[in-house]
Amino acid sequence: MKFLRVNRFFLAVLIPFLLIPWISWDGFHLLLFNFSHDRLELLGMELEISTYGLIGIVILLGLGVALISALSLSRFYCGTLCPNTFFAHLLTLFGKKKKSLLSKIGGFSLLTFLASMLAFSLVAYGISTDELIDALIHLTFAGWLVIVLSLLMIAEVYMVQGWYCAYLCPYGATCAILPIEDRLTYRFDDPNINCTECEGCVKICPIPDLDIRHGFDIRCIQCGLCEVACEKVFAKCTHPSLIHPEKRSILRAGGRSMGIAVAIITIILFMFIGIFFLSDSNRLDSCRLENSVLY
Repeated sequence: MKFLRVNRFFLAVLIPFLLIPWISWDGFHLLLFNFSHDRLELLGMELEISTYGLIGIVILLGLGVALISALSLSRFYCGTLCPNTFFAHLLTLFGKKKKSLLSKIGGFSLLTFLASMLAFSLVAYGISTDELIDALIHLTFAGWLVIVLSLLMIAEVYMVQGWYCAYLCPYGATCAILPIEDRLTYRFDDPNINCTECEGCVKICPIPDLDIRHGFDIRCIQCGLCEVACEKVFAKCTHPSLIHPEKRSILRAGGRSMGIAVAIITIILFMFIGIFFLSDSNRLDSCRLENSVLY
């Protein structure tokens, strides 16, 4: 099925992301920033870290991974690994006019379920799944956080998806300040002027007022929906789609500049230094009492 083939990279990341919060042995998780008990659980081991230290590590890792991704994967992340693009493909798949009402309801239900599971899993990296389920049942802070994140994600997908990608996404803003023109892989190529001017590529694009026929646009998220639309138009013709991606390695999506490699190595070093500083045992006074056995 073409949908699974196009989204294979996202699914390869999504499945482990959903499973990791549930994996534990000897009472400790594979990966958990345990804010409830002031400790970092990693590979079945635990390290006591204060709440502020955990917050600092999460922020540091988030910023570091985002910067490294922007420098290495660039817009490949947007078009292939971002949940927003996956949901856009789902909407396109189940929102077709020829689809039955039951099929559309099933598709939208699946999309809503996946958005809720993503929100649950995201919060589950900061609190154990057992405690999170209990928080949802009793509607404590963590439970409300899952509900709010789910509603925001669902609303964003159904209502402001392209607008969010174009103007609000922090990752998109990071990519926008980098020289990315040579990293965008989808191109419009019509040397024989075969375009029918149907504007199917423009109508299906989630980004408002973006027309790939006009060339480079920094807002393009590389989702590939324009290629799908063009393929349908020329399905019965001898010549292929007028929109196609360049064949290049995923690891080369961000370009070949030596400066990019140096920047990535520097970011990784700063991340390790920051994590070492934040996990310093001299900063654990605030959490030792909570984790000690009292008699």
